[in-house]
Amino acid sequence: MLITDWLRSAADHHPQRIALQDVPTGARFSYAELDLRVGRIAWSLQESYHLPKGARIAILSQNRFAHIELIFAAARAGLVVVPLNWRLAASELSAIVQDFQPSLLIYEPEFAAIATQALEGSACVRLPLDDPQGYEALQSKAAGTIGTMAPRSDEDLWMLLYTSGTTGRPKGVMQTFGMVYVNAVNTLISGKVAPGDVFLNVLPFFHTGGLNLYTLPILMSGGTVIIERRFDPEATLMYLSNDVDSMFAVPAIYLALANHPAFPSTRFRRLRNLSVGGAPIPPVIGEAFAKKGIVVAPSYGMTEAGPTIFASDVQTAARKPLSVGKPVGASLVRLIDDARNEIQHSGRGELQIAGPVVTPGYWDRPEATQEAIRDGWLSTGDVAVRDADGDIFIVDRLKDMFISGGENVYPAEVENFLHDLPDVAEAAVIGVPDARWGEVGLAVVVPRPGSKVEPDRLRAACKVQLAGYKVPQHVRIVDALPRTPSGKVEKHKLRDLFAAMKEPCIDHDR
Repeated sequence: MLITDWLRSAADHHPQRIALQDVPTGARFSYAELDLRVGRIAWSLQESYHLPKGARIAILSQNRFAHIELIFAAARAGLVVVPLNWRLAASELSAIVQDFQPSLLIYEPEFAAIATQALEGSACVRLPLDDPQGYEALQSKAAGTIGTMAPRSDEDLWMLLYTSGTTGRPKGVMQTFGMVYVNAVNTLISGKVAPGDVFLNVLPFFHTGGLNLYTLPILMSGGTVIIERRFDPEATLMYLSNDVDSMFAVPAIYLALANHPAFPSTRFRRLRNLSVGGAPIPPVIGEAFAKKGIVVAPSYGMTEAGPTIFASDVQTAARKPLSVGKPVGASLVRLIDDARNEIQHSGRGELQIAGPVVTPGYWDRPEATQEAIRDGWLSTGDVAVRDADGDIFIVDRLKDMFISGGENVYPAEVENFLHDLPDVAEAAVIGVPDARWGEVGLAVVVPRPGSKVEPDRLRAACKVQLAGYKVPQHVRIVDALPRTPSGKVEKHKLRDLFAAMKEPCIDHDR
């Protein structure tokens, strides 16, 4: 399959329609303006910097128009774009930079020192944003343009998106033109995107959710993407109440919105599509927005696949708020048991994914690729349940599950219960060593503002609703949970912090 230049097509059809809008500055680019800038930047990358086909160009910045320009300019110039996580320390960035060896780095001035440290010893050329002689010169001084992208094979590499590294060293997921295109089609269909839709992006562009849900699909359809530099609850509620048709976010963002003082008085006049994914979804999110007449539809995907694999429709989400529904579009899924046998009907097992949505692998990591993808099937590491209707429920991460007295405990189930407690804002559950039961649960809890969480009362509430082996034996109160930039709780940090627990369990009888 050959992939064509959908930005060029959108500019042909809707030249004056607004493509991008920046929240902090109010700046806007029409499709015609964006297309012209992309063509000039592509020409400069190819002709002024003489970057060879396949060379990597990186951007270290909070969300900016430049991310989108570079993605489409790289496509026209035959380059690979790598959005970098600006929240990482210089040493962490250095390891990633050494992995993919960029030829050019575009950086936001506030990250200049980190960029210098991360690129120490590298021949990579650096161009600052907001500098007439830096990044802006790529288009202002271009003597020509590359007006469109030559048709590309669906197997050609377009982007590298580095995983958050919650289980070890970050890996560069190879995103091909075919992957991005098929994901866009899946997203447009499952999200019922209409031409001219306005989407609010609150996730970072170095994360697949920021780019592929729904920013690039919306630009394929000729819609408008409103870009927040970084998530701001007050600004988000303001835009959702007036100008926006759809938004995708992770649970932590929806929790922040629901807990914001302005939420009770906010009215969502135009909003049609709210979807959530990226982490286990507390029922309290759906309940908070349901009071406003809005259904928040769960979805599921991962950087290595899509990410649009499941996207629950509004009807299913209303009936089964914890289900991610059925697979969408060109996605193949299966559940396997511990012996790697496929579970044919309803049941519980590890979720695997195949089809054109799956990455060819990790950049320069053949062993990690072979471990993750076998016979075309990507192992997600997620435990899922399929009900009699064929709808899928993501239960938890395999690596997060722990065994207490021979019983499997899935932390997400306990966390969902804790999120329903009136004094709890956020909660994470991990397994910690125990002399009698092997492992028991530790609940790490963030209280709601102005509230106090008493461990004994929390455990007592759990014992009323949960099996004894699921009740957390330990409770720790914290101000905040460690999270990745995409909003996932960094449970490995919690395990490291609480691994040395020595106190006896409170309730050995269970």
